[in-house]
Amino acid sequence: MSEDNQAEMTSSCCASCGIAQVDEVKLKECADCDLVKYCSDECKKNHKPQHERACKKRAAELHDEILFQQPESTHLGDCPICCLPIPIDLECVLICCSKLICEGCAHANKMSEAEASLDPSCPICQESLTFTADEFEKFKIKRIEANDPVSVRHKGVEQAQKGDYESAFEWYAKAAELGDVEAHYQLAVLYQFGRGVEKDTQKEVHHLELAAIGGHPSARYDLGCEEWDNNDWDNNDNAERAVKHWIIAAALGDDSSIEFMTEMSEEGYVSKDDLDTALRAHQAAVDAAKSPQREAAKEYIRAAELRDEILFKQPESSHRGDCPICCLPLQLDKQKSCMKSCCSKVICNGCNYANQVREAERRLKKSCPFCREPVPTTKEEHDKHRMKRVEANDPVAMCQEGFEQYRKGDYNSAFEYSKKAAELGNVDAHFMLATMYLDGQGVEKDEKKRIHHTEVAAIGGHPRARHNLGVHEERNGDMKRAVRHLIIAATQGSDESIKSLMSAFKIGKVSKDDLAAALRAHQTAVDETKSPQREAAEEFFSNKDDVIDM
Repeated sequence: MSEDNQAEMTSSCCASCGIAQVDEVKLKECADCDLVKYCSDECKKNHKPQHERACKKRAAELHDEILFQQPESTHLGDCPICCLPIPIDLECVLICCSKLICEGCAHANKMSEAEASLDPSCPICQESLTFTADEFEKFKIKRIEANDPVSVRHKGVEQAQKGDYESAFEWYAKAAELGDVEAHYQLAVLYQFGRGVEKDTQKEVHHLELAAIGGHPSARYDLGCEEWDNNDWDNNDNAERAVKHWIIAAALGDDSSIEFMTEMSEEGYVSKDDLDTALRAHQAAVDAAKSPQREAAKEYIRAAELRDEILFKQPESSHRGDCPICCLPLQLDKQKSCMKSCCSKVICNGCNYANQVREAERRLKKSCPFCREPVPTTKEEHDKHRMKRVEANDPVAMCQEGFEQYRKGDYNSAFEYSKKAAELGNVDAHFMLATMYLDGQGVEKDEKKRIHHTEVAAIGGHPRARHNLGVHEERNGDMKRAVRHLIIAATQGSDESIKSLMSAFKIGKVSKDDLAAALRAHQTAVDETKSPQREAAEEFFSNKDDVIDM
């Protein structure tokens, strides 16, 4: 009897009692393999000792057939707008509808809205993307209540970022049950490191396999590494499986698999043919995901990353700099220092006080402690000195004049002086311009220009500007960026930023470690401005009204 006939008879008869499948008798396949069928649970139990070995072998074969099947695409799928595969390094999740689109289409939509002066909206559901932090949270809650797997998984990510891995595990598990591939990968990570759950290699590999079958390149790469680490170098069975995983991952566009295979090929552990196959598949995946829109988006993202490197770099000091006499950092409170109209130098009250004491003791005429020019005795003389510095294009005097005009209500003149001072590099002038663009004083309201000048001021070390950027990001729903701004401002001595960080900590938006670090840095900044002279001056000047500053 031929093998085909034997298999046909086996598939139509109970493997234990031999009864044939007829109308009255329904046979059920073995739950673990496709080799045999049974007419009852009793027959299945009786036949188990004979069938167990072949069943395990066939079950492993079936498992590998599924495991090593090349997915049609990554777990990200295709962009629903341009219909191209979404690159694994260029994705964008829309909070309003949880749809995943490529950055190319997101960028193109953003540019078209800017050109047409339209408010930001979702390119899929057309929902407005102009919302407050509270509205942002409501969007997420709404999607979670609708059992949206992406939103459920993102909730897990939020909990993991807070260090609450037990809650993260629960959210990831729920998202995985709802079919989210990335959630399986995150569960594997938790099982690997024992975060929120006991370490379990079997469960780690189980979730890696589910993620890999779903097209997750990183999960596939990790499975390859797992096989490679467990390889028996006498027969290389695991090494062969590892290479299969890496070739599949490479075909999905995974760079790590290519890098590792190249390294192992140079050492003679991976064949040239396998490496060539992986390289061709990887290049095909990369090429399939290219488009002019995506290239433009990459350039935009690179420019934004460079801009953020500059924006979030911790300034060496506040924009106020150091007192040119005692060389200690100037305090943020401008009432504790004085700008000298004769030379435009800002002197701390401590050095001003020490100079006044010296002059009184020696019965000297009042003079600037820096340039030794006689101190003006009237406001007119002060103004004359300042205008002389303005005519010499002194940016500090220019900014001060802009501030004087602003206090008088002459916003047009204030804007012109502040603009010129900003062009000359004065940080306070940039902050003044941001204020005028916000309120529409001396110029039309312009949010983009307001943010631009606020950012320039923040980069220049202006704590209030930095704080305002944090508030702006918080209102836009980006708490991560908001906290970064507030921490930088706090390390420069900003009291209001410390208060904002403490409030954010109370609602779980700032970690305990970040708050503690900010508090220590804030205290350090405050302590660095202290000196016996300044403490004596504070008491002396507490009731004085003749401190001139901008």
